[in-house]
This record gives sequence, structure tokens and C-alpha cells, in this order.
Amino acid sequence: MKKELAILLFLIVLTACTVNAPLAIPYVKQVGSSCVPSQVTMALQYYFPERGYDLPQIDAMIGREGEKWTWFSQALPLLTQEGLDAQYYSTTPYYKLTPDYVLDYYGSEDGRLINKVTDWDKLHKSIDFLKTSPRYANLQLPWHEVEKAVNNGTVVLMIIDYNTLMGKPGLYSGHGVTITQITPTHVTFHNSNIGPNQVVKKQKFINAWNAPGTDNDIIIITGKTK
Repeated sequence: MKKELAILLFLIVLTACTVNAPLAIPYVKQVGSSCVPSQVTMALQYYFPERGYDLPQIDAMIGREGEKWTWFSQALPLLTQEGLDAQYYSTTPYYKLTPDYVLDYYGSEDGRLINKVTDWDKLHKSIDFLKTSPRYANLQLPWHEVEKAVNNGTVVLMIIDYNTLMGKPGLYSGHGVTITQITPTHVTFHNSNIGPNQVVKKQKFINAWNAPGTDNDIIIITGKTK
């Protein structure tokens, strides 16, 4: 019995030691609907601390205005332009998107909200970028690849449905987050609307990433290109 208990304690300690600490990614608080620009700012500050990026600068570079939302397709060009090795995976049917198609694809209620918060001119420009970019793939990345990336020290930006995460009913509430750690049971992430290193149960986070509207959006940043 003592031997079995000793082995069990050893395995518990070994498991704890093999879980990486949260990535030391700077935290940026969003202003208004700037959750995606906030995640972009965090990534750029992490890789290029000497450049002094801040949220107003990134907001202006992306071109977000008022309370419009930012699609990940609008974030990818800036990340690559500034010198990051970023890859974007999404099931969004970008090449078909029109206001009418959004209503059909996301449903009338969510679709009306998405149309209201979308800057269509800027979205179309970002779609033109995707058409010629090898850094975009129209597919869902398997969750085990997400875990592998984070455990290898890779910066991962994702879109989740915040209402699903919080267990609330309501329309789609897309929210950009930056993962800092994944353990066997939990996900830790920078929530630009709440604070750094928020911890939730892994399955709850996966459900929020798989919720209708998110299209399993994910940007994986493996390092710098310049």
C-alpha cells in the first residue's frame, strides 16, 4: 500500500512538473470593441518589446472605427506585415460573404448583429489578401494541434463565443482571446475585457471555440520573420 501511494505521489509530481508555466505574454486591456486589436497588440509586444506597440496604434493600423468588430482576416495582414510568422485557420466561407449570405449562414438574429458590426469595405480588402496568401487555410485545426502549439511555446489567438463560455443565453458574442497555457484540465488565457490569465475548464473553452459563429478561428504565431 505504501509503495502504491509513493508511486501515485510520484506520478502527480511528475505531471505537475511537465506542465509548462503560462507564456509571459504582455496583457493589453481592450477599449470598446477592440478585443481583436488588443490580441494583435499583445502578440506584437511579446515578439517586439523594443518597438513600443500600443492599442491605439494597432487600432489605427487595422483601421477599426467606432464600435465595429474586427474579423481575424483583418488581423492577419498586419501581423505578417509587421514581421510575424502567422498562420490563420478558419471555416468561414470568406469568398462567399455578403450581407445576405451572412444572414443565411449565421442565422437571421446573429446575422443581423454581425452585419451591423462589420466594416464591409475593410473586410473585403482583407479577403483579397487571403486570396493570395499561403498563410490562410479554410479548415478547422484539430484541438490536439492547438494544445501542441501552446505547449511548444507558440502564441495562439482565437475567437470564442463569450456567451457560451460564461454559460449565458443570447446572441453570438464573438471575442478574441490569447491562450497562455493549456493543462490536462484547464485553459488559461488573456481576456482583454476582464484581465490576464483567466482560467476555465478545458471543455468549456473548447465548447466556446466550437460555438456557432466562431468558425473555429485561430491564428498561430510561431515566431518572427524579420
